[in-house]
Amino acid sequence: MIESRARSLVSWLDRRGWVTWERTAPAARILIVTNAWPDREFPARAVFMRYTVEGLAAAGVEADVLYVRGYRGIGCYALGSLAMALMAGAKPQKYRLVHSHAGETAPVARCFWSAPVLATYWGSDLLGVPEGSLRTRLRFALRARLLRAHSLLMAATTTKSAQMEDVLPARARARNWVIPDGVDRAKFVPRDRNDARQALGWRTDEPIAISVGRPVELKRLWLAERAVDLAAAQVPGLSWMAISDTPPEQMPDIYNAADVLVHTSVSEGSPNVVKEALACNLPVVATGAGDIPELLDDVGPSAVCEPDPGALAAAIVGCLRAGHRSNGRERTEHLSLERTTERMLACYRRLGVTAPGR
Repeated sequence: MIESRARSLVSWLDRRGWVTWERTAPAARILIVTNAWPDREFPARAVFMRYTVEGLAAAGVEADVLYVRGYRGIGCYALGSLAMALMAGAKPQKYRLVHSHAGETAPVARCFWSAPVLATYWGSDLLGVPEGSLRTRLRFALRARLLRAHSLLMAATTTKSAQMEDVLPARARARNWVIPDGVDRAKFVPRDRNDARQALGWRTDEPIAISVGRPVELKRLWLAERAVDLAAAQVPGLSWMAISDTPPEQMPDIYNAADVLVHTSVSEGSPNVVKEALACNLPVVATGAGDIPELLDDVGPSAVCEPDPGALAAAIVGCLRAGHRSNGRERTEHLSLERTTERMLACYRRLGVTAPGR
């Protein structure tokens, strides 16, 4: 009876596009629950999640992926929680581990009561945001406070940076792993700038600064645009492009075609945009959110700046006048998809899940 109800509910949610199966594998013993996934509706959203799952599969660990489409309303989280509770009763031996990605899905995953639950947090879900409207700051602060407390209910947690780990309760920190997302260095590789521009249809005779991310308040794209405007007074022809919702397969060419990445986010864990740019040897000018200071340590030309248009502009001019690409790729070898996958597998092994032959 429980199994029939669980199957019916999940099928019903899937048909309505509220909680959907994005990946299933007969041999899967891990269930990944996330509120961001690249699909036909949003092909550029959270592409790193697909890379993460593919990295696990390449290492011999198959996972089913359940996508809670929270952008369609908070009710999706409530329905997802009910589905998880029913699935736990219907097939208690199906999954040996449930792994939630993004803080908002941790309470949903925790409703799967018949297996250990591992929660991965992404950044502002634990850290909140230091800037923005009063309403925005209060909303993020309340969410962060609740999710930090909720982390105590998890078998283990992972954070993208040590900064995020530091805000967890002491008991949760004791079983936390710091594991940033890895970069597929077979896809993100340095390429001749003009070849990349020709592939994209960009002009080859002007310097271009880019910012990558959705145009939301927390990304502070206005700050990047203002900084580039100031830099353009010293660098003739410099222009700025905001890259958003671009097909994932174009991103390596975009990093290689640009002259500098300007990243001005308010709050981060370990931004994939910066790591992908570094893998392509693109100079980066960024504010110091998350682990960006660590990522840019000993990378040149690149800079970490205060969130001030003038300081950012000076750093942009410095990168462009250097006249060469950065050494970002050699400085971020430890962030390959293979290495971060191995770190995640070590966490899984601690929780009793092993890959075949390991």
